[in-house]
Amino acid sequence: MADIPFPAPMRLTARTVQGVHTEVWVQSFTDTIFIFVSQTGRVGSMISTTIDNQSLSSHGTAAGELAATTSKFLFGAGHEGSKKRELQLVYASHISQMIAHQNPAETRQVMLTISLQTPDRDLNISLSADEEEQQRKQDRNLFENVIEMVNECSVW
Repeated sequence: MADIPFPAPMRLTARTVQGVHTEVWVQSFTDTIFIFVSQTGRVGSMISTTIDNQSLSSHGTAAGELAATTSKFLFGAGHEGSKKRELQLVYASHISQMIAHQNPAETRQVMLTISLQTPDRDLNISLSADEEEQQRKQDRNLFENVIEMVNECSVW
């Protein structure tokens, strides 16, 4: 246990994204990378994500190849079919894939807690083409900002 740093390595950042204060905190533990993303100042849905061992060769994934992930909601999942739930799974999977790509030797699970100020829209409700395009742009901008902030807090 002497080689485990104390306190556990931690990094954090905050900025305004789409007019909302957004915080990211990343902490490294022996068996887990804990990532806290919040625009509400609270803990949100918690998702455990791992990279599937079968998707990794001894040298990681090839350039442009995505590692397969397995994600499980521990709490705060929302209802099946909600856009918020689907987006949270995309965040969890993408963050785990990013970590695996940056450090192919990384085997720890990623524990993501995420609380964003996004309305929970029903995927079965249709939007006009313009509304859908605008929503896609906002979702993508938020996603890119959050991923950039997580990457700035790299502890892997």
